[in-house]
This record gives sequence, C-alpha cells and structure tokens, in this order.
Amino acid sequence: METTVTSKGQLTLPQEIRHALGIDAGTVLEVALGTKGSIVLRKKPTPGFFDQFVALQADSAPYPTGDAAREALRVAEDQGSFEATPAAKKRRTTR
Repeated sequence: METTVTSKGQLTLPQEIRHALGIDAGTVLEVALGTKGSIVLRKKPTPGFFDQFVALQADSAPYPTGDAAREALRVAEDQGSFEATPAAKKRRTTR
C-alpha cells in the first residue's frame, strides 16, 4: 500500500488499516523513527468511560482495557458472531 504526503505534511491511512486497528477520527497516534528510514505509528491508548467501567470489574475481567473490549466487539461483528444494534451502527458511522 502507498500513501502520499500532502504539502501540509498530512497523509491518509488506508481504510482497511484504520478499520483493522480501530483508528477513528480523533484517535491519537504516536510517531517514531524506525530503523533503516522507516516510520513507526502506534495507536495511543486513550482511557475513557469504557476503560473506567472495565476497571471496575474483578481481576477476572475478560478485557484489560476499553480498547481491548472494543476490538473484541469489532472482531466478533466482522466474523458475524455479534451484530451491533442499529443505534450502535449509526454511532460508529457518524464518527
């Protein structure tokens, strides 16, 4: 895959990459220099309400972070083993 840097220094991440990593508008990415002239982008975890909810769970909570829980839901939906409600689908498409 290729992307081009604009005159403002911006680039577009391909949709399949954004979807696979759960990157939405407003997601913060950490940028670092890699080896041999490469650039490394990492999705920065952002604690929010969902993370606080998960943190209230017992030590046996199924997901350590809100990001992990959201990713599990996204994967289940992609595999067809879970279907989001119409309201949740609408929220996801309006972000």
